[in-house]
Amino acid sequence: MSPPSRKLRRRRIHWILVVLLCGTMFKTTRFLSALSSPSQGRRIAVVGGGASGIFASIAAAAADHDDDNDRIHVTVLEATSSTLQKVKISGGGRCNVMHDTTKSIPTILGSYPRGTKELNGLFRKRFSPSMAKDWFEHRGVTLKTEEDGRMFPITDSSQTILDTLLLSAQEEGVDIQTRHKVTSLVHEPDGTYTITYKDGRQEGFSAVILATGSAPAGYGLAQDLGHELVKPVPSLFTLNCKHDIKEDGLLYGLSGISVPFARVSLSKKLFQEGPLLITHYGVSGPAALRLSAFAAREFHEMKYRGQITINWDVASFGTNVEVIFEKLWTVTTSNPKRTVASTCPLPNNTIPRRLWSSLVIASGFSKDTVWGNAPKKLVRALATNLVACPLEVTGKGTFKEEFVTAGGVSLKEIEMKTMQSKKWYVFTKRK
Repeated sequence: MSPPSRKLRRRRIHWILVVLLCGTMFKTTRFLSALSSPSQGRRIAVVGGGASGIFASIAAAAADHDDDNDRIHVTVLEATSSTLQKVKISGGGRCNVMHDTTKSIPTILGSYPRGTKELNGLFRKRFSPSMAKDWFEHRGVTLKTEEDGRMFPITDSSQTILDTLLLSAQEEGVDIQTRHKVTSLVHEPDGTYTITYKDGRQEGFSAVILATGSAPAGYGLAQDLGHELVKPVPSLFTLNCKHDIKEDGLLYGLSGISVPFARVSLSKKLFQEGPLLITHYGVSGPAALRLSAFAAREFHEMKYRGQITINWDVASFGTNVEVIFEKLWTVTTSNPKRTVASTCPLPNNTIPRRLWSSLVIASGFSKDTVWGNAPKKLVRALATNLVACPLEVTGKGTFKEEFVTAGGVSLKEIEMKTMQSKKWYVFTKRK
């Protein structure tokens, strides 16, 4: 496939700026754009060298200009020693770039815990997932789609994405400065911005893009510009269950066991389904992680302590305890000599033997009890543990080295069509 013209590339990159940064904001809900009109000056500072910051710098530097002498000079200011650190570790080091482009927009938006209304117009009218895929493919990155809908580079290496972003930034003339920690940001009366660095130096810019992720310093810069913050809380974490993993606990000795289609519930309305993994600390996997994202504030309010319930195979069991009880009770007559703890007798189930045995013991059976001697009370308890097994959450962990938050700059203060700060957008219009 031949590369597009430079003009077309720039137009596409402009929308990539909008959508990638928008996606970053809603996945981590901690992005603010305070971008003034390019006509006000030639120097743009991008504070933060993560995915959103580097992508923003590419878009800003590639913006079309009739006068080549009026070039915009873009500088990325990264506080640490390297850029794109989370790109490097995302997807287990493979970098899950985006969603399956064959899925409908409503389906993709359904994966966002917050901000679906705001993203809808951007995805439909501004920059679609297919356009994002084209952007990478035009730069030589071949993507593949996995069963869960995530798209990875065919190399299975995040370095592929990292190199592509940095090369694109280099080609557009972006100046990337590491170890440049910004400590204050002031909007001057003439419409420009003064940035102060940790070492006391100051530098002026005509426009600023804040892409500081969850760094507290970034929230401070947004507040310096007069923005209201929605309190950030963790939004992607594993669930610790220290009592259940102890000896005699339900999960003791089961670390590494997984089920393909569980339902993890915090309440009747707050639940997620998918693969579930038992860990040394509690539970993880897509179902638990998605619940932590969609119920981020609820978990925060309960201080990450309380009860969740697990349906270990919602696809096979359904959600009615009585139905499962009746099916199990028939085994007491159809196979009375079979040991209850041996294997799950329900058809088409995906319960591993060790997990089944633990559920049986937790329901009050002895290891040697046969179905013919199974008390009705214990069979009912077992049915409950299959469909609505209670686990006590005693804290939260983190998903590998990745960390996502819910909160940040209030969406009411963001112009979603341009990702600008409404405060400074209105101010600029008045000028």
